[in-house]
Amino acid sequence: MLMMLAMLACGEKSTEDTSVVGEPSTEDTSVEDTNTEDTNTEETDTQEETSGADAINVGDLVITEIMKNPCGLAGDLDGDGYVDCADPGVPDETGEWFEVHNASGVEVNLNGLLVHEMDDGDSNTDEEQFVVTEDVIVAAGGYVVFGTSADASVNGGINVDVEYSNGAFKLGNGTDDITLSNTAGVLDSVMYNDDEFPDNKGYSLTLNPSMTTASDNDSGANWCNASTGLTSGDFGTPGSANDTCQ
Repeated sequence: MLMMLAMLACGEKSTEDTSVVGEPSTEDTSVEDTNTEDTNTEETDTQEETSGADAINVGDLVITEIMKNPCGLAGDLDGDGYVDCADPGVPDETGEWFEVHNASGVEVNLNGLLVHEMDDGDSNTDEEQFVVTEDVIVAAGGYVVFGTSADASVNGGINVDVEYSNGAFKLGNGTDDITLSNTAGVLDSVMYNDDEFPDNKGYSLTLNPSMTTASDNDSGANWCNASTGLTSGDFGTPGSANDTCQ
């Protein structure tokens, strides 16, 4: 009897030890694998949510150049110091463009950016606007050109990055504005007129490169006529650093 009890006691101890050692090892491995997958999924979702124009902050984008009244004649025909455009080779419908500078320290994606005019107080309640509907990546410190035509043969030889319809958004030759917004609100806006801002046909309005901020471009005193000639005979620096205002 004593020998049987001793044998039973030894058998029960052996069974219990095997169960306890095996189970914790299996459970620990399963938990670690599941936690790793969850963490990776959450990081991916966060990156996707912050992409596009809604990740841009006020001051990141600066409107730096505006061609509101193109001409396309090769030179000053009457010697008065300006290009005269009674019969323009590049009409507004295909030759209007404006430039935006990425003043942030990182590249930005303009997908979802709203380009529009502010309520100018007239009877037109359907203000002009368009939305960037594809990925447009602008490097830190880079420039992007918006234009009514991407065809260099009719737009004055300009390399246009974002093409928009002249029927949806037009640059008035007198008083008008360009406003950039995302879902959080206005990112930058320039309200120009022909009293405080340059107003010479065939010359782009150029923001002085020493005044490249979203607040500096509000003042017409910081703008001047471009001085670099284009192949069309007009003047401007689309897609690159502006001429220094004299």
